[in-house]
Amino acid sequence: MKRRRYTVASFVVVAGIGALFMALPSHGAGLKVRLVGIRYRPAAIIIHAGGAVSFENQSKLTHTATCPKCRLDTGDIQPGNFKSLTFGKAGTYQLVCRYHGEQGMVATVTVKP
Repeated sequence: MKRRRYTVASFVVVAGIGALFMALPSHGAGLKVRLVGIRYRPAAIIIHAGGAVSFENQSKLTHTATCPKCRLDTGDIQPGNFKSLTFGKAGTYQLVCRYHGEQGMVATVTVKP
């Protein structure tokens, strides 16, 4: 019985650590964001000005990465394909999929100087 408690406790700890890392934003000069189902993975990205973000569509649906306020748009990204956006100025950019944004397909790109 004691062994089973340790096994369950170990599983809970490992799952909790994994969930923590999935929730943390990704950092880097050039990053890849996966489009999975109707989600951006990761949905929080931090890059430096001039950095690019590549969006790889791993779902069976067509998606976009569109920033309506800043006029950045990948256009359609077909399943199995990818497109990139370069962020030249520091700021916070809200991205949305034109097809699935109302269903929660949104991401935030924070661009540092």
